[in-house]
Amino acid sequence: MPTYEMSLILKALQRPELVQVIKRSCTHILEKGGIIRGMENLGLKPLPHRKKAHGERHCEGNYVLIRFDGNTLLPSQLNDVLRRDTDVIMKTVFLDEVFTPPCTVKACEFGEIKNPDHEKRLWWSRVNRRYVRMERRKAEKKA
Repeated sequence: MPTYEMSLILKALQRPELVQVIKRSCTHILEKGGIIRGMENLGLKPLPHRKKAHGERHCEGNYVLIRFDGNTLLPSQLNDVLRRDTDVIMKTVFLDEVFTPPCTVKACEFGEIKNPDHEKRLWWSRVNRRYVRMERRKAEKKA
């Protein structure tokens, strides 16, 4: 069963009502055969822009993250159920992929110069060439 992360933006509710909405969302996951791995309440925050949901306009909302395991049909089933919930402003369910740092697969290159001495010699030869040309032109003008 893959791991999913569901982010919910809920109405700006008081604590008891907020608990009921979160319990209701978690109950839907458990009824469909999912396993809840963790939950994180990010608190009441202003929305990036005004949202309209279920005929009401909202300026702020409670942000909640729920991590769970479930079958591949569970996200679409949750979207159907949560779409009808009037306390949910916005919901997003996405696959929680494990991040593997790129340096464990192969050697990392962060844009550093592979051979700094070679680069320095190239730079100096270009600068020196320009300087020599400039000196020749000055000498030709004087003569």
